[in-house]
Amino acid sequence: MKIRHIKSLDLWLLSKGNKILYRGKECPWHSSRLLEVALRRNSMRLVG
Repeated sequence: MKIRHIKSLDLWLLSKGNKILYRGKECPWHSSRLLEVALRRNSMRLVG
């Protein structure tokens, strides 16, 4: 899983392989809810 920040667009991308799980303005590391929703889209669960 990769998390990238595109500074010129102020856009965060969370991807796994070729699938983009999240694209938006908020940093995925700062919101456990956002990570949970993105991982649920890929049938994964956040533990802890």
